[in-house]
Amino acid sequence: MENSINYLPLFIIMVVAWLVPMALTWGRVTKIPAVIVEIIVGVIIGPYVLDWIEETPYMRFLAYSGFLFLIFLSGLEIDLGEIYRSIPKKIRKIDLVSNSMLLAITIYTGSLLFAVPFSWLLHFFFDTDIVFFSLLLPTVALSVIVPIIKADGELSRKFGKIILMVGAIATIMSIILISIYSGILKNGFESELLLFLVIFVVFFVAYKTGRWLIGIRTFQKLLYTLEHAASQIRIRGTVALLLSFVVVAYLIKTELVLGAFFAGSLLSMFLNKQRSALMFKLDGMSYGFFIPIFFVMVGVNLDISALSEFQRSIPLTLSILAGFFITQVLPAFAMAKIFGWKKALSGGLLLSSRMGLSIATAQIGLSLGVISQSTNSGIVAASILASVLAPMLYKLLHSEGEVNFNLYLFGGSKASLLLAERLKLHGLNLFTVVTAAEDVEALKEKGIQAAYVPNLDTYYLRKLKIRPTDQVVILTDSFAMNKNLALFLEQELNHKKTITLTKDKHSTLFSETSGVKLVNIEDTLASHVENLIMRPDSYQAFSESFGLYRVEEILMSNSQHDREKVKKIAFPPSGSLVMFRRNNEIFIPHGDTQLLLGDVITVIGNTQALEEFRNKLE
Repeated sequence: MENSINYLPLFIIMVVAWLVPMALTWGRVTKIPAVIVEIIVGVIIGPYVLDWIEETPYMRFLAYSGFLFLIFLSGLEIDLGEIYRSIPKKIRKIDLVSNSMLLAITIYTGSLLFAVPFSWLLHFFFDTDIVFFSLLLPTVALSVIVPIIKADGELSRKFGKIILMVGAIATIMSIILISIYSGILKNGFESELLLFLVIFVVFFVAYKTGRWLIGIRTFQKLLYTLEHAASQIRIRGTVALLLSFVVVAYLIKTELVLGAFFAGSLLSMFLNKQRSALMFKLDGMSYGFFIPIFFVMVGVNLDISALSEFQRSIPLTLSILAGFFITQVLPAFAMAKIFGWKKALSGGLLLSSRMGLSIATAQIGLSLGVISQSTNSGIVAASILASVLAPMLYKLLHSEGEVNFNLYLFGGSKASLLLAERLKLHGLNLFTVVTAAEDVEALKEKGIQAAYVPNLDTYYLRKLKIRPTDQVVILTDSFAMNKNLALFLEQELNHKKTITLTKDKHSTLFSETSGVKLVNIEDTLASHVENLIMRPDSYQAFSESFGLYRVEEILMSNSQHDREKVKKIAFPPSGSLVMFRRNNEIFIPHGDTQLLLGDVITVIGNTQALEEFRNKLE
């Protein structure tokens, strides 16, 4: 049988995909993403340089499949549960700067608003499409951002979560808006445009069906039985899910990337992305085969001859590059009140990274005819430059020596020193201010950041630049000083998260909505003595073994265990569930108790057990 399929182009691309990361690692080139080099090598082996590869129907199919897998994995990066949990039940003024979700929406909205006038300027000088560039400029490269903030340890901190949410919102909105714009260009403002909403209905039905299926034990056993067999049932199901949404997008005549993105977002609601074996397999299949083909073929199809018109191409590329930075950096200054101007600027620079989504958007614009080959080449070139410059500038500003504290402890009393030691055991990033010089050395020997301030006053508080999200604890020996500092934080600095000591149980200095929590010494003493009388053995045992066993509250946010019974979850033997809070009610868990997303679960255990609890529940 005669074979009419030429595998040579695919062989060359896979060799390139294999050599590029190896060469970058061997050469210790860590600041340039591999996909950029893949695009550049694609240009070299393409028809405009060496002419080793040209686009064929087979390669076009594989490249577009890689494109769909890239968008699918972008959807998989989105944590819809985290976004939903971040929506405040009541919007207050403080939420506009302290709530991650509202701040992320503000930054994305700002980038969209800045993109419109900048797109108009591009149209004025280069005759480009205003709407298309208004949608292109706010796109964000999650594939570049996530590894960087993860390596910096920011992924679990508020700064990293805000950056990730901005990227998630930008990705979701960009794909939706581009799909709507594509539908309008193809079909006009017709009633068929409303078919776009069908994919939301399919998403909801698929989610409900998935929740029903994972509650059936027979289905779970079947999946487990076939997981490690040659059938690889989860991979097959995932690909079927991806293609089902792609087919729906095709039938309603919208962009296929919308279907791929919704499929990834749906799957993300059922996976623990940090520990799922399915994630590793999907990454292996996508980044190991399909996605490199897409990026290399982007380089192969890049018409570098269109950049030969120096007077237009170079200014256009630099203008687009400037647009990428302006539309992200300016709105990012909304974070300045929380993190300071320098860190806000570094966040804006990191958000300026462009890669997969901007190049994918350019491919859509090219297919719709709203941009020319030269404009497409300018977008790709600007995306490459942004992906190189943005992470480097971020690293330059986001210095490793810069330390941010989440908890400030002002004291000098014995209680404050003991509290500092106990909070350190919880792994909290705290800064302690003491009024006795000898206490500083004792704290530093235990690895606690501390400062000696003999005259603690309001001027020093202002100089610290405490952020609205930071917790402040005031435990000095002077009740008058505690009161004055807490009042200054609330009234002058508008700080809402303060804990301090008081002797007056019915103090009216602070309103119930002020955010200042008062600890009454007499109540605390009475509670301590009550424990020694009523439960002496357990109370003393727990107090003496604090370094080994600790109590911790964990927010249940792992959708894998949503509505699952406690007895079906393999919790660590060196720990235990104590109680959980749901809708402001306290419950004692037992074997048949079902855990729900949003439960605040109190657990007890040693350090290893608490880590396992977090891995299973978060």
